[in-house]
Amino acid sequence: MFLKQSTLLGLAAVFFLTAGISVSLAAESKVGFINLQRLVNESELGKAARKEIAALRKQKEADVAKKLGRINMLKAEIGKDAAKLSAEAKRNKIDQLQLLYKEYQRMVADAKEDIVKEDRELVALILRRADGVLKKVAKKKKFTLILKDPNTIGYLDPEMDITDDVLKELNKKQ
Repeated sequence: MFLKQSTLLGLAAVFFLTAGISVSLAAESKVGFINLQRLVNESELGKAARKEIAALRKQKEADVAKKLGRINMLKAEIGKDAAKLSAEAKRNKIDQLQLLYKEYQRMVADAKEDIVKEDRELVALILRRADGVLKKVAKKKKFTLILKDPNTIGYLDPEMDITDDVLKELNKKQ
């Protein structure tokens, strides 16, 4: 009986001691956050990436416009020559138009997919490069935890935003 009571008392002491240490560690914790969207939009690397995306978008739009021009020319040709064409020739032109239109739709979908993929890859690259800088700034400012999505939290003190510091350090590396 005595052994069980002393064991229980020992376990209780260890529990309360551990709880006290946990509370004191939590009291020393410093939580910060970073705005990833600002990091992507305002960093020099992000600005360069946005230019690349804009150039890719412009090229894709030109290719799509060229294909649409071919479709419109064929439509006009069919409309202008409809009375002169035989039934078989008209059907061939319509089949050709349908094929061009399918290619156009596929090209538009592929262009959108390519742009989204490129955007995701560039954002991932920026975030990978920023990760080391983020850790450096967090350690320098003695943060124990950095949130990457402050919008999921009800309130965070703006003083805990280290986005500007990370941007400065990241841009120095460029």
